[in-house]
Amino acid sequence: MNTNRATPPFFALLTLAGLVTALASPIASQAYDFAGYYVPAPRQSAFRPDAVYSPVGMGTVTSRGGFRVHPVTGRGDFHNGVDLAAKLNEPVYCLLDGIVTRVGKRGNLGVAVEIYHPYPNVRTICGHLNAYAVRPGDIVARGRVIGYAGSTGRSTGVHVHYTVVKEDTNEYIEPYQFIKAVPNYVAAINSAEGRFAYAQNMRTMPKFDRKLIDTDTEDLPAQPPKREGSPPASLEP
Repeated sequence: MNTNRATPPFFALLTLAGLVTALASPIASQAYDFAGYYVPAPRQSAFRPDAVYSPVGMGTVTSRGGFRVHPVTGRGDFHNGVDLAAKLNEPVYCLLDGIVTRVGKRGNLGVAVEIYHPYPNVRTICGHLNAYAVRPGDIVARGRVIGYAGSTGRSTGVHVHYTVVKEDTNEYIEPYQFIKAVPNYVAAINSAEGRFAYAQNMRTMPKFDRKLIDTDTEDLPAQPPKREGSPPASLEP
């Protein structure tokens, strides 16, 4: 299966402003205040409906969700997502059909893309992107390239941060458990019951701003209280 993981021809796609930035500052992708750039050409990969993929294909987990020692601050904190190894400008994929609800700088997450998935009624957020390939209001299907990996925001190097939030309760879902369950959701969406739930949630979904939004905060649900003896998230080999 071809997942189109080759580096995209960015210099053919960048705006003049983005090109000047990329050429003038080779470390721009790692600057906290770097706003990313827009890649307007839609790209779609043929993800198998029954296969498990991460937002960066078969990406390796480098830091799991939960309480951990933060690699930048050195203090304990709650990691509201999972970190996935990636190369600079590697394609970042949408795993499940949905609608883009937010794009822009998002505090420590850097440049981020948020997607609402009407079934199973969750929001997913990909952070630390170097570029975004979608805008708010875009309907995206499984396998659609939504951005390109970077190190924007508070980051120690190029990777993709992936957060999953339950829409109706605003609670965090363990991201890798969600990733492993995606093929089941794909199958359910193709059923009559799943299509009905998808359509219902699309009609009642919260309103969102259709322009790019940059914020100094991550603007996510409050972290849960820390449990006594909570271990830091381990590094995967």
